[in-house]
Amino acid sequence: MQSDIDTQDEFKMAIKLWLRRQGYDYAWLANQCGVTETTVRNWMAKKSIPAIKVAIIRSVMKDLPMIMPRPTMDVREKTVLELTLTAEMRAALESKAAPLGKSLAEYVQDMLQSLVH
Repeated sequence: MQSDIDTQDEFKMAIKLWLRRQGYDYAWLANQCGVTETTVRNWMAKKSIPAIKVAIIRSVMKDLPMIMPRPTMDVREKTVLELTLTAEMRAALESKAAPLGKSLAEYVQDMLQSLVH
């Protein structure tokens, strides 16, 4: 027979996975349980989840089944960004883009993309 600790640890891992897949956080779960986010964090880190709260969490998880990841789809949203460049700046950027076989817009887009990665 499993101990309560093993059962709680497995349940906590299931909760974490479920929250992640749903896009919810501990604050959301705390609201569902009528407790503070700190209380949920304590449960998940070290304390046992009280039986009544386990029942609530199980009910919420049952009512909102886990969303399984879908195959990746290439969905593009277009954002228009207007830049005001001096003639010198434009020429400098175009001179960097040309050897790469890119337009000014493609080069600037690549540079912006590199900033977020």
